[in-house]
Amino acid sequence: MNKKGFTLIELLSTITIMTLIATVLTINVLNIFESKKNIAEERTNNIITTAASVYLELKENKELKESCKIKGCNISINTLIKEGLLNENDVDNSKVINIYYENNEQKYTIN
Repeated sequence: MNKKGFTLIELLSTITIMTLIATVLTINVLNIFESKKNIAEERTNNIITTAASVYLELKENKELKESCKIKGCNISINTLIKEGLLNENDVDNSKVINIYYENNEQKYTIN
């Protein structure tokens, strides 16, 4: 007798293997999206800190810069937007940049 088709075990094995492959692919794709999101956030933070640096170097902010060196200071994103150093569509304007000096090196935290 000539039987054509697959046995139940062959079908279940195929379905199991396909499920495992789909799971691994899904996890990898989600990791890629998360990685891209982290990279984009890091780049945005670099742009913000550069804008804050430029803001401190402006002539009219000389006193603020000296104050930052001594006790640290905060600059809002809105301030940088008003000065034309950032575009409000590119950043979350509720954030604040904390600038402080450590070993004579300018440091930033963004909250």
